[in-house]
Amino acid sequence: MQITSNKKLVKRQFVIDSINQANMALANTSKKAINKEAVKASFSKAADHYDHFAELQREIGHHLFGLMPVTAKQSTSILDLGCGTGYFSALLRDMSIKASLTCFDLSPQMLQQTAQRKLSQCCYIEGDIDAQPFIAGQFDLIFSNLVLQWSEQLSLSLQQTNQALNNGGNLCFSTLLDGSLFELQQAWKSVDSAVHVNHFLTKEQVLIAVKLAGYQRVNIFTETRIKKYTDVISVLKALKGIGANHVHDRDTKQTSNRQLLKQLELGYQPFKDQDGYYNLSYQVCYIIAQK
Repeated sequence: MQITSNKKLVKRQFVIDSINQANMALANTSKKAINKEAVKASFSKAADHYDHFAELQREIGHHLFGLMPVTAKQSTSILDLGCGTGYFSALLRDMSIKASLTCFDLSPQMLQQTAQRKLSQCCYIEGDIDAQPFIAGQFDLIFSNLVLQWSEQLSLSLQQTNQALNNGGNLCFSTLLDGSLFELQQAWKSVDSAVHVNHFLTKEQVLIAVKLAGYQRVNIFTETRIKKYTDVISVLKALKGIGANHVHDRDTKQTSNRQLLKQLELGYQPFKDQDGYYNLSYQVCYIIAQK
């Protein structure tokens, strides 16, 4: 009897420890408060020329498309979560002609760009991925390309997507992982100690957030993509061109000063390749999950 009792105690402690670990993991997926108005302003300013600079976003989005299961491609109600200029909204419309399509974005200017595509059976909603306005079971498919890294707390945002999906519905999203923009981050360290690159979650934290959101069937894929630029100014312009130049917790300061750029150029030298190009790497995570 004593042995049985000890086993029960051990099992109970294991459960308690598991709960505590899950709570710690949930805390670890939290970010500091994000100034969503500043993020909105940054992306809105980039809306008119976004597609000119969005080569990486298209590459990653097309790869995400290729990972979608057959059931997702047969959806009758689709949400493009963080639709941007609607490039992938149009592909989602072509994929499922008769489906109802909802385009959701923080930036009204981005939604205006999407509306210019004149997609059929489509509605446009301005809103925050951390405060989604959708009803339970509204969608068969939620697609989100390089958006959820802007969530204040990924697990809570994903809980909202889970609620908005019907049973058997699919969530397909891409996001950036810790280590993205490493070269730029290191180059800035040679200039000052300020924050110049946003913090990204690890693969493990993203997976925990997905599980905590209630998804049971989850596939995760990762890869490294490297973009090459002719000079450091081109690196900065590429980020600004897509509106991704807003950095959380950074004091406003002049970063286009010639002396600063010269220092940054010197700091970037170790990350040039043999052909003289400035490398900028992205650690990309793809999640295919079913409710």
